[in-house]
Amino acid sequence: MDLLYPSLKNKLILVTGATSGIGNALCKHLLSQKANVIGIGRDISKLDEHLKNNKNFTFKVIDLAQIEAIESTLKEVNQELGKLDGLVHCAGKEETIPLSVYKSEKIKSIFEINVLSGIELLRVFSKKKFSNDSSSVILLSSVMGELGQPGKVGYCATKAAVLGVVKAASLELAKRKIRINAISPGVVKTPMTQQLFNQLSEENIKEIENMHPLGTGSVEDITPLMLFLLSQQSKWITGQNIKIDGGYSIQ
Repeated sequence: MDLLYPSLKNKLILVTGATSGIGNALCKHLLSQKANVIGIGRDISKLDEHLKNNKNFTFKVIDLAQIEAIESTLKEVNQELGKLDGLVHCAGKEETIPLSVYKSEKIKSIFEINVLSGIELLRVFSKKKFSNDSSSVILLSSVMGELGQPGKVGYCATKAAVLGVVKAASLELAKRKIRINAISPGVVKTPMTQQLFNQLSEENIKEIENMHPLGTGSVEDITPLMLFLLSQQSKWITGQNIKIDGGYSIQ
């Protein structure tokens, strides 16, 4: 069968959040395109057999909140497998907390995963010894990076910060033809979303669903664009924030 994106064949792509949700689905799609994939996650026991048994998949255990461990992990990857051709930061943290009871420690913990770990990954990736020219980076933001939502001051702030990182870094790394883009999903059915829904009433869940004219999304609504942005077919796209939200943001 012909590959949808032949330019991904034999490329080395690192994906965070590989054990579930969008990150997990992306790893599988990349493998279907004959790419070599390094998955990052906190718990290898959550990794499904499909990935464990694939010879083109490598898993690295790391807690991305431990920022200082990121460079050593990428050094391991470099020594074992060579330079990276792509980086996708899917790992993220979501919390709904009223502003009146928010503590600075909580906001710091969300920033560590959603922003600071992404910047550190990008910092190390940007070095010539770790990545090839004409590589592609995708940072996962959210429609909440541009739109407000009650109880999500910390989360909205982190996802807005991701968009700033993308704009600045894409200019800085353009000299190496490295493309950096953000994808901003609406509400997508993932284990993290289910944890949120478990805290809400049926009425609240229905309200969230109704905010999306086309309904809430699935991981399969997000991964096709990721494959495109990682491939050379997107070689003239950088610094962009692309929303995939079922119409949420146009209301």
